[in-house]
Amino acid sequence: MGDSKSERRVIVAVLLTSTLLTMLAISGLIVASANLSNRPIPEDLEPEQSMLLEALGTNPLRRPFAAANVVVSSLVLIGSFMLSWRRKLAFWWIRQAVAAKVLWIVANTIAIAYHLRVVYPQMHPGVVTGDVEVVLGAASLSLIALAVLSIALHLGAAWRATRPDIKAFVQGTARS
Repeated sequence: MGDSKSERRVIVAVLLTSTLLTMLAISGLIVASANLSNRPIPEDLEPEQSMLLEALGTNPLRRPFAAANVVVSSLVLIGSFMLSWRRKLAFWWIRQAVAAKVLWIVANTIAIAYHLRVVYPQMHPGVVTGDVEVVLGAASLSLIALAVLSIALHLGAAWRATRPDIKAFVQGTARS
C-alpha cells in the first residue's frame, strides 16, 4: 500500500513538473511571437508609457532575441514532453534546455536594460529627461526582477525534474 501511494506521489510530481515546464515554454513562445510582430503603439497612452513602449520597440536586438527565444522555449517544451512520456533522455534534455533558456534570459535582460538606460537616451537626447529617466530606470529594475523570477522558476522546475525519485520512476518505466 505504501509503494502505491509513493508511486502516485511521484506520478503527480512528474505531471506537475512537466506541466510547469510546458507553461514556461509556452509563455516564452507567446512573448517571442509578440516581439516578432510589429504592432503600432496605442495612441491613448500616457507620454511616459508610450515612450517606454517606443524604447522597447526600437531595440535593434528585439527580433533576433525573439527568434532565439522561439528556439530555447521549444527545447524546454520538448523536454517537458519527454518527461511526461517517460523517456530516459528527458533528464539530459531538460538540463540542457533550461541552461540554454537561463543564458537567453540573462543575455536578453542585459540587452534590453542596456538599450533602455544607454542607447535610447542617446537616440533622443532632448526628450529623455526627468520623469522619463525615472520611468526607464523603473522599467529596467522591473525587467531584472522578472528575469530573476523566471530564472528561479526554470531552475526550480529543472531541479524537480532531475530529482532521484523522479529519475528512478522514469528509468524504471522508461521507453526507449
